[in-house]
Amino acid sequence: MAPGLRGERLHWIGPAPPAGIAEIEATVKIRSRHPGVASRIRPLGEGRVEIDFAEAQRGVTPGQAAVFYQGTRVLGGCWIEGRL
Repeated sequence: MAPGLRGERLHWIGPAPPAGIAEIEATVKIRSRHPGVASRIRPLGEGRVEIDFAEAQRGVTPGQAAVFYQGTRVLGGCWIEGRL
């Protein structure tokens, strides 16, 4: 079980959050059939991100995509680098 993940190649759909925003709250899916989990997303700069899950998750796999949602709107995503 992983409490979160480290991601790389962070990509936002539409405008990126304003500079100075420390965390974004969103639902994160770590697999296409994953139901998603409430999370806090912390952009670190240089395309890197750390994500803390509200509940630890199984199946955090390096090389897979993590996608961020607010409701049905896709905010962006990253490639999973590893667990926190």
